[in-house]
Amino acid sequence: MPEAKWRVALLIFNGAWASTVYGSLELFHSANLRQPQDQQFHCDLLSADHKPVQLYGGHSIHGDSIIGEQAYDLIMLAHYWGDFEEVTQQYPNIPAWIAKQHAQGARIAGINSGIFWAAESGILNGGRATAYWRHLREFEQRYPDVQWQANQASVEHQGIYSSNGQNASMDLSLHLLEKFCGASIAAGLARDITFDSRRIYDLNLINIAGFRQHRDLGIHKAQDWLDEYFTESLELQHLAKQIGMSKRTFIRRFQKATGELPSRYLQRLRVEAAKHRLANTEDSIKTIGMDVGYRDISSFSKVFKSLTDVTPREFRRRLRPAAAGVRNISKSD
Repeated sequence: MPEAKWRVALLIFNGAWASTVYGSLELFHSANLRQPQDQQFHCDLLSADHKPVQLYGGHSIHGDSIIGEQAYDLIMLAHYWGDFEEVTQQYPNIPAWIAKQHAQGARIAGINSGIFWAAESGILNGGRATAYWRHLREFEQRYPDVQWQANQASVEHQGIYSSNGQNASMDLSLHLLEKFCGASIAAGLARDITFDSRRIYDLNLINIAGFRQHRDLGIHKAQDWLDEYFTESLELQHLAKQIGMSKRTFIRRFQKATGELPSRYLQRLRVEAAKHRLANTEDSIKTIGMDVGYRDISSFSKVFKSLTDVTPREFRRRLRPAAAGVRNISKSD
């Protein structure tokens, strides 16, 4: 068996939800099965000590290993629903261990309310995250130095990932697979687990999360609107007026906060949504372009290539070779 490229720790503790542990574990295992001669992941169920862990559903399990000096590339923090004060007192060594791992370069992914471990460690101070909606108010009070994003399904901040629900957690796991293994494996696994291609694509909110790393509340409000209505026609004058700015001030502040012009940010949103449709549906390229906000296929293809270096047709061909000949795909991309 070849040595795996990446080491993944799935942290378990009393009260952890088994579904959020094993769902990620099986997804990484599926990635390994796709390339048996080129193993991607070595996964450990990791506990804080040698005691058995009582999962939320009542089952008792032991970890493969306990937290220590072993360095990991990715640490997954299971969802939790219980007394946060009690569980942090049970495991006083977990927060410092997470902080050390993050300092060494590990990516940290909190599945839904599991993100509280990252907040408890201090690595989220001054940063952004989301969590399961039932716990957001408690987290806002418990961790006031974190900007909690109630309306975002998934958030990334400096290598720390978070999600706010069951669907979002699966999107998050697939996004991490894409980060480590590339888009082809991630898209293939998404199809294998029968993702509902009709569901609104949440990953665009992760893939452009770097443009949210600022504290301009007015621009965050504008981004919230764009994230929801990116398929609609945009008039900067109207959007600027909605948030109480002149068009000139809005453009200046948007570019200062995000590093991008509003029009380019909008293009990124549309292209991310189109990438999902190209990978997971048989819709024609023309239909996809119009559905994400473009009036003609020429404009769509030009913008798509400027952001991805390939045309929509080539993007689909790389991820889905068998779809290249589907009869309803437009030939004029």
